Amino acid sequence: MYKKFLSHLVLVSCFAIFLFSCSKEDIIINDRPEPSAPPYSDGFFVITEGSYGQTSGTIQFYAYGADTVSTKAFEKENPGKITSNAAKTSTLQFATMYRKKLYLISEMNGPVIKLDAGTLKEEARYNQETSNWRSLIGIKNNEGLISANDGVYTVNLSTLTPQYKLTSVSAVNTGDMLITGNYVYILQSNGAKIISADNYSFVKGFSNINRGFAATPNGKVWASTGSRLIAIDKNLDTSGIALPVSIGSFGLDAPTRITASTKENAVFYHSGANIYKYIDGNVSSLNQPFITIDITPFMVYGAIRYDRNKDYIVVNGIAGYGAASGVNYLLIYNASTGALVKKIQYGGNGTVVDFDHIYFPGLAVFH
Repeated sequence: MYKKFLSHLVLVSCFAIFLFSCSKEDIIINDRPEPSAPPYSDGFFVITEGSYGQTSGTIQFYAYGADTVSTKAFEKENPGKITSNAAKTSTLQFATMYRKKLYLISEMNGPVIKLDAGTLKEEARYNQETSNWRSLIGIKNNEGLISANDGVYTVNLSTLTPQYKLTSVSAVNTGDMLITGNYVYILQSNGAKIISADNYSFVKGFSNINRGFAATPNGKVWASTGSRLIAIDKNLDTSGIALPVSIGSFGLDAPTRITASTKENAVFYHSGANIYKYIDGNVSSLNQPFITIDITPFMVYGAIRYDRNKDYIVVNGIAGYGAASGVNYLLIYNASTGALVKKIQYGGNGTVVDFDHIYFPGLAVFH
């Protein structure tokens, strides 16, 4: 009986030791710190052009809820590198997000650059002695399309090397592109083109469209003739609505001024200090501006953009040209109500020309 008792005692002791060791291990595992989020993951980027011949374009970062803008984030994360050519005569005009990578596209002999969107560390760069890039979109796997002043090229998204020029669209000046569903929408100097996203074959063209593109949840893609807003439906049929104030354009080398909600079937554009919102099917929604910017002096710079993460309309602007271009603004509005969410002024004081603070912030890009 005593031996049996000892045997049970040994077993109980071993089990207790086992439980204690498991408990200690569990405590060690639970005490491990959670991995920190990448520094540029909770906010959005502001892409700036830079000042021709003086400074290269850069990336600013706005963290959601902050009261300021983090300037020159690209240089901070990539010491010694710039987004332009050596002479700083190229302009950082466009950027896009694709599979957690941020792609920067410069016109006038500038580079194409790939960054990790969470850290802004540069991963690849492509330089071509003579180039004039416009925009880039990801298509599938490691392949994308890049537009230029002489047409559209396929591009390897790892090396950023153009592969071949598309023959299904004209070899003319080409700007914005959009992929949605099975189609790619391309804006060219001789009109808008639609091609297959599978094999890039030509599908349809519209010679009168010269501004675009944005897509709403109901499957429509929106473009414009300037004085009319054009909806292209899933069958590639179009319908139009006259605009009380035309949609302006800086040409094919600048991002479109049209942006669309992902929450409701609504399209936004700006003209001067006014932002208009067209709700699909509601003509009266255009009777008056949705937002009127009440800052003086002020000019919208580049293009407004919709932030699907927060249902915001994001506006970048400056006080004017010359010394006033050093006074930069970031305005954030609620896209459903038009209420001002955040107003941030940053940069110089506007009294002297200060190239350290002249950015020309033209485009917001979101995760």
